[in-house]
Amino acid sequence: MVSFFNSILVITSLASLAKSISVTAVRSYNISNDVEGSVHLNGLAFQQNALTTFGDYQYVAFYQTASGYGKHYVNLGRRRIAPTLGDWQSFAFTDYVQQTLDEHNTISMGISGDGKIHLSFDHHDVPLNYRVSTSGIAKDIPSQWSMATFGGSVIHNLPGSTGPWTPLTYPRFERLANGDLLMEFRIGQSGAGDSYIHRYSSTSGQWSATGKYLQGQDNNAYINGITSSSNKLYTSWTVRETPDASTNHDFYFAVSEDDGRTWKTTTGATVAKPITPSTAGIKVYTIPQNMEIMNQEAQTADETGRFHALMRDKSSGTSRFYHYLRTPSGTFTKTAINAPGLGTVPYLAYRGKLAAKGDGLIAILPDKTKSTAVLYGATSAGNYQDWKLLYTIANVEGEPLVDEERLKRSSVLSVFVRQGGPFGTRKVQVWDFELGV
Repeated sequence: MVSFFNSILVITSLASLAKSISVTAVRSYNISNDVEGSVHLNGLAFQQNALTTFGDYQYVAFYQTASGYGKHYVNLGRRRIAPTLGDWQSFAFTDYVQQTLDEHNTISMGISGDGKIHLSFDHHDVPLNYRVSTSGIAKDIPSQWSMATFGGSVIHNLPGSTGPWTPLTYPRFERLANGDLLMEFRIGQSGAGDSYIHRYSSTSGQWSATGKYLQGQDNNAYINGITSSSNKLYTSWTVRETPDASTNHDFYFAVSEDDGRTWKTTTGATVAKPITPSTAGIKVYTIPQNMEIMNQEAQTADETGRFHALMRDKSSGTSRFYHYLRTPSGTFTKTAINAPGLGTVPYLAYRGKLAAKGDGLIAILPDKTKSTAVLYGATSAGNYQDWKLLYTIANVEGEPLVDEERLKRSSVLSVFVRQGGPFGTRKVQVWDFELGV
């Protein structure tokens, strides 16, 4: 196994957010060469998750070129992060070759409470591709890290549950507080699709159907994520009328207090399932079509029960990033992010990510014109309008991802990025930011 340690840089506080957060140290690691091909397959906003923590180990899923242009293997990496930091180890699943040069066909990963690692990958309106470790290798840690240790093959259903399983796109995993795992995905095509949730029991090892929870009306929802926090499940989305992104419109929100079985509006009114765009109380903000909304941007929830979403639009006349904030009582606000050096957002440019810790919120915003990803921080004490520059990651061509599980447990924010540059020099990286809180 090969360890890639790129650099260590200990720095003084780059920005201090009163009673909240600062960056005190930065480390970066080269995980692998990025794939050879004409599109981005590593580092897309809808990958939930490509980087996650379970127990004392952190795990990363990525594509690496198998045998030439356009042919790729799913790879799975791990490293110990507690009590001491170990080296990255990785292996390739050589029994499946990904050959579709389509940025929808990414990898998502989930780890259930029984320690099994779940992977879903290579989808754009095709049958489900799913594989799971045959034992709890994230709980009972094997000394060897290999495809043989993982076991299991690619299957096209969730054992114990009922479909439909095709045409499927955008699989997402989210672990619940009791260790069960949710899987969410779209069935149908852009502009005409519905969203489903299935639940894996970490006790029985079987899946069951929670069911269809979002239904299109000759259109489809594009969610910013599905987030479990403090025994509530949150989702937010925009709706698209056709495959053309210019037809994205409006901001919608729903919350569940029973892991997606039933849903409520932001004001607490129970709604019938499946939710449609015309369901009363679900639309929070009206934003017309042709406002340059980018679907599937970002969302998170913090320890106090506040919900945060990141989306962009040009309702002010110029395209801006907006922070959507929901208080625990259900009140929403929408505020433009006015951060140092942050200008107009190019249409269809890379999407950002949010992370919350304590009183602070971090926005990781790509700047395509400068090939950077910039970390900004704001605080609840400043009404999330006191944005400060925390750090700039250079040479980024793609959409950053974060390890929310590690941040929940520690003061370290891990960020997954894809570098720019030609094949062979372009890396997939993980950056660790130690936070002072």
